[in-house]
Amino acid sequence: MSVRLERTKRRRRNRRVLLVVILAVAGGLVGYGVLRPGADEPGPATTASLASEPPREPQASSAPNQTPAAAPKVPTKGSGTFGYAAGKGKVLGAKGKLRTFTVAVEKGMGASVPQFAARVEAILGDPRSWIAGRNVRLQRVPKGTSGTDFTVYLASPTTSEKMCREDGLYTEKYTSCRLGSGKVVINLARWLTAVPDYGAPLEDYQAYAINHEVGHQLGHGHEGCPAKGRTAPVMQQQTLGLKGCVANAWPYVDGKRYAGPAIP
Repeated sequence: MSVRLERTKRRRRNRRVLLVVILAVAGGLVGYGVLRPGADEPGPATTASLASEPPREPQASSAPNQTPAAAPKVPTKGSGTFGYAAGKGKVLGAKGKLRTFTVAVEKGMGASVPQFAARVEAILGDPRSWIAGRNVRLQRVPKGTSGTDFTVYLASPTTSEKMCREDGLYTEKYTSCRLGSGKVVINLARWLTAVPDYGAPLEDYQAYAINHEVGHQLGHGHEGCPAKGRTAPVMQQQTLGLKGCVANAWPYVDGKRYAGPAIP
């Protein structure tokens, strides 16, 4: 055998040995997770894999108290007929003339009559509400009770607009109203969503809506914002804007009747 042929064979053997070593080393690295076997295969993250991913934007906190609640879906139209709260509520207030009222909720809107009635009674029975003046007491009574003074209706935007027009009031399906016939009409959309930039919780707006419209029923007219930064009177039309005042749901503040300048 020639020297040249022997050298050629040795070179081939050396290449085979080197290839085996390379494959063995690569296999060991795969086993330790340094080289990822495949993109869809689970495995420890590596410097190479992290470098290949785009940087992630900081994520906002998902804590429950920071997650905004989804706006409720408000039906624009109900059946046009009403269900009435049954039974009789307790007398709200200690002194004054007794005024009785019924509570009604339009059917076909998914709203609960007992829940709305309970909320109305809770608002009117609050020590900051109209009973604080000790010149009126209020009591919820069932439909058909003789001598009932007024009814508080929860109505869809379409129905509330129709009812308010009985007194020539054009609410554009947006605001609530009170009629001379003793109807206090609360617009369902406002009850469930309040108004933009109100600056207070929905429960406060609901209390404002009830106290404002029942205030009309008790003989109180509209009032204006006394000054920028001051508390808004409950008889101010807060639904149409606070005019620089701060939202307020109650006619009595710190135990005293709080009012603004009268608006003709």
